[in-house]
Amino acid sequence: MAKIKKEDLSFVRGAVRLDEPMSRHTTFKIGGPADAWISPADEDDLLGVLRYAEEKDIDSFIIGGGSKLLVSDKGFRGIVISLEAPVFGALVFETETLTAGCGIKTRELIKKAAEKDLGGLEFLAGIPGTLGGALMMNAGWPTKAIGDFTEEVTAFKDFKKIKLTKGDLRFSYRDSNLKGLILLSARLRLENKTKDKIDVEVNKNLEKKRKTQDLGFPSVGSVFLNPSGTSPAWELIERSGFKGKAIGDAAVSGKHANFIINRGNAKASDVSRLIDEIQKKVFKDSEIMLKLEVKLIGEF
Repeated sequence: MAKIKKEDLSFVRGAVRLDEPMSRHTTFKIGGPADAWISPADEDDLLGVLRYAEEKDIDSFIIGGGSKLLVSDKGFRGIVISLEAPVFGALVFETETLTAGCGIKTRELIKKAAEKDLGGLEFLAGIPGTLGGALMMNAGWPTKAIGDFTEEVTAFKDFKKIKLTKGDLRFSYRDSNLKGLILLSARLRLENKTKDKIDVEVNKNLEKKRKTQDLGFPSVGSVFLNPSGTSPAWELIERSGFKGKAIGDAAVSGKHANFIINRGNAKASDVSRLIDEIQKKVFKDSEIMLKLEVKLIGEF
């Protein structure tokens, strides 16, 4: 693929940065440079970028909060698209529903809904990222998930805007049928609650996370999906003796064995090796192949 030049992207009305370190945009604080980082100004600008990438055969992907990404030390050969412009985070309130742009941060969504006495999303407190990322992977904790509250999703598919209503949507454990779409907004049905009650529940959930999860270092949260019908991933990893094990500055958390933390200067290759060793040892000990919850971006 030919190197992307600034002048090639002169049509973009939003922000454009070349050779942008992805370590600035992931919760892991890991990742080499992307050829181009683009924040489109609006939907038309986004379509222009998508069409350009298609015509030039350039790889691209949409990034949310970067909370479930491990980007290669070599970076990403292509365009990373961020929906951080205000238009992609707009909110429209109705009686018991709100329509939110998929670029809005989940913490901001919870806060703004609470100001209108709308709750139900308190379980997302402490989960970093955007609404779009949360929908794509049906984020949740511990027994609720965003899909439970989703009435409608608006997205781009093949450069056309489509709407998926409740009957079209399929959500399951850390998965959805939204893969391959560019998510623009979603209509959520929330619960009538006072702001004070919502704040109490948010703080309670945050306190639970502080006690059970290692939040003091950069990470992606849970690295592996919990296998069905058996022990949770953290227990299998702990049983295999990996709690506290490190490769370079990448270490399995001493508080939660399904967290790999960046102790300062971890490389993607360190994390990748640690993931590989965990999978092999857990399979040897328990005959269970742990599947990744985190997405690998770039060349490994």
